[in-house]
Amino acid sequence: MDHDRHGGTIPPEADADLVLESVVPLGAPLFPRAWGGSQPDPDIGRDADATGAVKGETAAAGLRFDRIAPLRWIGLDRIAAGPIDRQSLIAALCGGVIYLAVAILSLRLADAGESVSQIWLANACAAGFLLRIRLRCELPVLFACFAASLASNVVQQMPDPIAVLFSLANVAEITAVLVIARGAAKVQPDMTRLVDLARFVWAGGLIGPLVSAVITAPAMGNTLEQVRAGALTWFLTDSMAMVLVVPTILLIIDRMRCPPARALARPFEKAALLSGGMACAFLVFNQTHYPLMFLIQPITLLHAFRLGSLGTALNVGGAAVVATVMTWAGIGPIADASGAGIAQLHLLQAFIAANFLTGLPVAAILAGRDRMTARLEIGKREVDLLADNISDAILRFDLDGVCTYASPSVREVMAVSPDIMLGQHITARLHPDAHDRALEALDRLLSGSSEHERVTYRRFADDVDGSPVFLEADCALVRNPETSAPEGVVVAARDVTERVELELLLTRARRNAENAARAKSDFLANMSHEIRTPMNGVLGFAELMLQGDLADDQRRFAELIVQSGRSMMMLLNDVLDLSKIESGQFTIDQAPVNLYASLAECAALHRPAAERKGLRLELAVEDDEPDSRLDEQSSPWLLTDGLRLRQILLNLISNAVKFTEVGGIRVSCRVGSHDVRITVADSGIGISPQQLETIFNAFTQGDADTARRYGGTGLGLSISRQLAALLGGQIAVESTPGEGSRFTLVLPAVFAAPAPDAPLPDAPIAPAPLPAPLAASRILLVEDHDINRLLVTEMLERCGQSVEVAHDGAEGIAMVIDSIMRGRPYDLVLMDIQMPDCDGLVATQAIRAEGIGPGLLPVIALTANAFPEDIAEARAAGMQAHLAKPVVFAELARALQRWLPTRIVEDAHPGAARSDASAPSIVDAAARASALARSPQLIARWLERRREAVSAVRAALDGGWLADTNRPSHDRRSNLARLLHKLAGTAALFDEPALGEAAATLERAIKIGAPGETLIPGARALLALADEYAAAAAAQRSDNVPR
Repeated sequence: MDHDRHGGTIPPEADADLVLESVVPLGAPLFPRAWGGSQPDPDIGRDADATGAVKGETAAAGLRFDRIAPLRWIGLDRIAAGPIDRQSLIAALCGGVIYLAVAILSLRLADAGESVSQIWLANACAAGFLLRIRLRCELPVLFACFAASLASNVVQQMPDPIAVLFSLANVAEITAVLVIARGAAKVQPDMTRLVDLARFVWAGGLIGPLVSAVITAPAMGNTLEQVRAGALTWFLTDSMAMVLVVPTILLIIDRMRCPPARALARPFEKAALLSGGMACAFLVFNQTHYPLMFLIQPITLLHAFRLGSLGTALNVGGAAVVATVMTWAGIGPIADASGAGIAQLHLLQAFIAANFLTGLPVAAILAGRDRMTARLEIGKREVDLLADNISDAILRFDLDGVCTYASPSVREVMAVSPDIMLGQHITARLHPDAHDRALEALDRLLSGSSEHERVTYRRFADDVDGSPVFLEADCALVRNPETSAPEGVVVAARDVTERVELELLLTRARRNAENAARAKSDFLANMSHEIRTPMNGVLGFAELMLQGDLADDQRRFAELIVQSGRSMMMLLNDVLDLSKIESGQFTIDQAPVNLYASLAECAALHRPAAERKGLRLELAVEDDEPDSRLDEQSSPWLLTDGLRLRQILLNLISNAVKFTEVGGIRVSCRVGSHDVRITVADSGIGISPQQLETIFNAFTQGDADTARRYGGTGLGLSISRQLAALLGGQIAVESTPGEGSRFTLVLPAVFAAPAPDAPLPDAPIAPAPLPAPLAASRILLVEDHDINRLLVTEMLERCGQSVEVAHDGAEGIAMVIDSIMRGRPYDLVLMDIQMPDCDGLVATQAIRAEGIGPGLLPVIALTANAFPEDIAEARAAGMQAHLAKPVVFAELARALQRWLPTRIVEDAHPGAARSDASAPSIVDAAARASALARSPQLIARWLERRREAVSAVRAALDGGWLADTNRPSHDRRSNLARLLHKLAGTAALFDEPALGEAAATLERAIKIGAPGETLIPGARALLALADEYAAAAAAQRSDNVPR
């Protein structure tokens, strides 16, 4: 079902063109509340419905039919029954007077004609009156109509019971017409709409008069024939009045209230048509020779086409008046017809009804067409206005990609006339760069895989200066509103050249910024390495100096060197941290952290400095929240980055100690269900309110005097705040100048299960030689920097170790493999990370690839970058531990104690499963050579070495040059001796000692220049042993093959 503008329901079979809403609304009342003007009632469309009842009225204010179910079922809720106001009373008084006058007139006409009245005008006037005036309460008007009808009947000297019955019938008829004509939506019926006209004809031409006829039937006579004749006459007279008078009243009121913007005909034409219609009706009814009543209908249709609904209604009414008067006078075709007066009355009524049904429906259809045309014209003007003024170029393409519409703005946007675009394919005016993208977007739209597409492409025609122009096109699929089948594509294109150029500039700027950030990071990493390398020498040699016998001044100077160097390294670490945070390369390692232990550790590190200044450093736990998870005996474990948490706390406590002269520092912790608050409060110099925010900026301190007096770079708080943000928290500060500051670190309370017990850090050990069992350990130092080689070598030798040096990673790989092949493997490798050509990571991976696992040869990284990601990268490469540069003697000694020569082996992958997780693998030096020889990679390397040596010996025998002592070839002899030397040194490791002895004997004979009689038997013996061992190995492999 459809709905018109008043909310009325329209049957689906009605023509949609005939029910388009009017340009000017017709639902407002003719008279305002004061009955003195033509402005619309302010209640219309807001507080009052079509009946005039105000929404929201309570039952106490007036009778509400819509709250009484039986009355609502029969439609009486469409009668306004609100509070009785002054306007309702005035309307009732005036309506009653008019009703009385029209009723007496109709009854007088019935007397004069010696028959019943041909038309009952009173009910029609009342219905038309109530259908157009809006009242809060229509009950007084209906009561006034009842009283006026009763009075007119009394004037006609009707018996009282019949007068009352007839009056009730009249009110019932009026009520029925109002209820049905308004419809379920309580709309104001519009006689220019076919649906409203049909509903009114149904109400006023049939139902209303039928109801009143049924009510009055008992008073029509004593016999059935009298009752039938009387009821039929009542029905026809009331019906005729309704269909003639009410539409005319409604149309006249609507025309008076809302004159049309454009008249269908000029006033002269209107007057000529109306008078001509009356004249034609007079001529037809002024003669009795020919039945020419059929000529009235074409004239009525002419009025419908030229004068609209109101002119048609006036013509129908005028023709009805002429026909009635002429027939009443006994003139015309109807009066000349045979039959009694009742039959002539029915014939007259049939003529009027036929004329009405011929003219007004056609006029309503034409009015609907006019409304549709007006709406179309308005819509076209709006579309034209939009298309003419829109900045985007609008185009429509059919399913074949051919342009069927191009807006005028195409000329400005696409630099082409809209007429040229029409009929062209979508690719006809596309730049070659955009050809494929446009077709792909069109295919996605037409295939149904997408409803909307956006394409940015280069325009076919460049700008006048030759620069490219870029367009952005929003494409949408157009579907049939009824079948939803695709009908084409609509495109809205706009010039986005400036935006594209800005995007290109932004992209280039971002790329430059990324390159700059990358260059900055690389520069800082290289600078870190370059700074740490000399600082490694400075601090290391200073520590070695402290090991010796120094005078007091010399010892103090050496200690100052170490202290200054460590301060410089702390500054370097801060700069690197800030750089990594700003570049987004900073990583957070989430792990369970013991909160109390971390606090105690940080406080303990700064307590000596605080005590030297005479300050108290207190550590307290606040636990006054009822739902707190802390108590005095248990320490909470948080899931966070413990290293960064300690870094933040150390910065905050360090600042508190630095800027406090008297009093103390209090470090407190409060753990709640949602967050953890760690507060560092001091009684120092304090911070002014203007400086509270700037202190968190990098390289910023409170003021210049503070920087000069206390020193520092101003990086600590900036790094701490950014680290807190990375941990999901924040740092808040409260301070009063001269009284102290209060920094609070707030972290999310993400609790975790306690981590497995980790060994406590060893106490610093005195730099002394290692115990006697460790003195014979062999250590390979792989380091490219000469100062670092000298320093670490000196430290290792002071620990009683035997050190061999490799200058880069490639040399280190060769020395490790050669030591194993010779049967004298190293016990430990100290591997620098950053080296030219082959760095430490690649070298370690190559060593592990040879089958030399961490349990056989641990590798410790010497790295200038001690960030977690660097350590993780070293472990992933196969290293077991790391020592940060500058190398501290005590840390180096602890590493040697852990890994030499009997040590706890940690896998490079901590997450890997072990056969016995509780017992670490203990490896002693006695079993290492045999275990190394069993490596599949080394076995393969051994077989290759044996094959090479055996092939060389066989070639020497076959070539005969072993026996040729007259023309000795020193190069050949030297090469063969070298291969035999390697074979002799490694054969015993692979359970072939006899072959090793034979190789050693032949090597010595070749080196001393023995004759061929000595060399040839030795070579043959070696080949025989080699064949014997090869056969034995083949037999063993065949036995191991599963059957």
